[in-house]
Amino acid sequence: MGQCIVADLATPPHPAQARHVVLIVEDDADIANLLVDLLTDEGYAVALLRPDCVLVDGAVPGSYGGSWADAAWMRAQEAAIPVIMFSADRGATTEAISNLSERSRAAGFAAVLPKPFEIDDLLRVIAGAVSQSPFRSGA
Repeated sequence: MGQCIVADLATPPHPAQARHVVLIVEDDADIANLLVDLLTDEGYAVALLRPDCVLVDGAVPGSYGGSWADAAWMRAQEAAIPVIMFSADRGATTEAISNLSERSRAAGFAAVLPKPFEIDDLLRVIAGAVSQSPFRSGA
């Protein structure tokens, strides 16, 4: 198998080691390994990610649309990854908590955390979401 980087992607590589980095988010180990091998053979640095949960936030109030769609897409996958919404957009969090709209039902957030939030609440909802991960239950 090729070289797979599992590192802080926010930290740029040393200029002497700079290569293009491809992030793979894949739940199927066979496909992930194939992509890692293919891309590393082509000279790319590869980071493979199989998250147990995802935290999503909108950039500014009223801009949460992309996050709803992302959450709905992740929920629709065979190995659905739990998604936690956290936002200062009161309208978005109220809609998600009520779970009455079509998009809130499609997103199926594992938890909704209005900002500001307590660290203990964040840790509690993450623990709950991770416990639902298809990668931890053997799926």
